Amino acid sequence: MTRRRFAARLVQLAAGAWIAARLAPVVGREVAVSPVPSPAAALRIAALVERVLKLQAQAARDVLAARARRALPAALRDMEAAMRTLGVPASPAELHERAAILALLVAQFRARAARGLGRDAARDMGDRAEEIEWEAERIAAFLDARVDASRSLAGRAIDGAWRAERIGRLLVSPRAGLGGAHADDALAAAKAALQADLEALRAAAAPEASRMRAELQVAENQAAFLFAASWRGSKGQAARELEFAVKASDNAAESLQRLAALWERALQ
Repeated sequence: MTRRRFAARLVQLAAGAWIAARLAPVVGREVAVSPVPSPAAALRIAALVERVLKLQAQAARDVLAARARRALPAALRDMEAAMRTLGVPASPAELHERAAILALLVAQFRARAARGLGRDAARDMGDRAEEIEWEAERIAAFLDARVDASRSLAGRAIDGAWRAERIGRLLVSPRAGLGGAHADDALAAAKAALQADLEALRAAAAPEASRMRAELQVAENQAAFLFAASWRGSKGQAARELEFAVKASDNAAESLQRLAALWERALQ
């Protein structure tokens, strides 16, 4: 927290207009000053950060490595696109500042990810990922009180996708240098958060009930596979269990992203 607050304070000392004007060259493409976005827009960035780390860990640990290497450039492009979608809302000031900080952190993360993954780089990227996710979660919480229920539920589905990606990353990561000292606690927290997201989505009144519930059932099934694979993997079974876990993580995240899109389309 000290590092995060210090970084945030440095950015907040700069004028908001100065930050927004300079985000485009830092991020690589224009980051628009946007109207107030949905919580899902912020949480997508956290989910993509976890996806990038998971793919790098797979490549480092040789778990479906060829597929991971092919998927990594697309994940980085998706992260850039997600940051452009979030943009930098002009107001209120707190949201503007947090989005500007997030854009800078994402730009630094993407630049580091593009240079490859050594052990020192993995540790640095893991720290930066925590900062990005912390900011994204704060932005989403800030936005959640300002949007209608459908937008909040779309955000809840993306939150679930983030947790599914995180579970997969934490399972693959320990030998790749991305697990961290508290990986077991982080894994338990991610599993609890994913279960809570699924329960909240199950309890919601869906405007396209049959289609949404069918997609949610797919997500729940894949989450069950992921939880089972994570338990077996924690008991010392090796590569095959990790492959099952990675595939279940991918499938659960993709299903929850589709569910979020259904909630978002229900608003139109």
